[in-house]
Amino acid sequence: MKKLILLVVGIALLTVACKAELNVLVDINDDRSGTVAFEFGLDDELRGLLEASGGSADDLFGELDFDIASEGGTVTERTEGDMTFSGATQDFEDISEVMTDLVSDTSGEGLFTEFSFVMDDETAELAATASSEEQDVGDLGLDPSALTGDVFSANFILGMPGTVVEHNADEVLSDGRLKWTIPILGGTKTFVAKSEFGGSSLWWLWIVLGVVLVVAVIAIVAAVVLGKRQEKQAVTDAAAQYPQSAVDALGTPDVGVRDTGAAAAGVA
Repeated sequence: MKKLILLVVGIALLTVACKAELNVLVDINDDRSGTVAFEFGLDDELRGLLEASGGSADDLFGELDFDIASEGGTVTERTEGDMTFSGATQDFEDISEVMTDLVSDTSGEGLFTEFSFVMDDETAELAATASSEEQDVGDLGLDPSALTGDVFSANFILGMPGTVVEHNADEVLSDGRLKWTIPILGGTKTFVAKSEFGGSSLWWLWIVLGVVLVVAVIAIVAAVVLGKRQEKQAVTDAAAQYPQSAVDALGTPDVGVRDTGAAAAGVA
């Protein structure tokens, strides 16, 4: 696979606008099942160069040693912009089933030198290492410094179960998956990710319940205050219908009659 990658890189470097991309995708569910996929993408111009030279993209992909394609995997093809990706994907019942396909054997064909995944009732942790020797692309008459992500890139894309709380990914994709570049042409890189799930993932529920409780208390206090204000206003309105001057006017004749009667009795 590495020799094939170097060939594609060489072609891409010879043409400014060409681009090639290799992706390793692993998605793990909360029961340790999931999918693993390998795909190799070429842009339209690079595909055109291959066809002009008498070859084809199918011939190129046929040289890729995708073990999962020969073990019941599904061959895939998708387009993204001017890139067409071909590869293979396979479901697994447990991530341990595909670890041997991801780690280098004695032939050094694997992409990772180490790959581990540990999960319990609360957390899941992935740790991996990719390492490759420096490739002398200068033998191809190319300038190694010209090799950038705009020309060729190899990536590890990971979907973790639960909520990711720690990682050292180069990028977090819009769907929440983590993305790292893989050092294909030389160097060593570690990949670390940790997620939480189960009871620890219900922290948002407690926040929602707290907000609901605060809103309920505010609503009750507001209702009590409003009720008292309405009661006070009702008393004020009732008092306004019977002014004090009218009450005094009604009481004056009674007093006068009692006083007159008493005076008459005194005369008698």
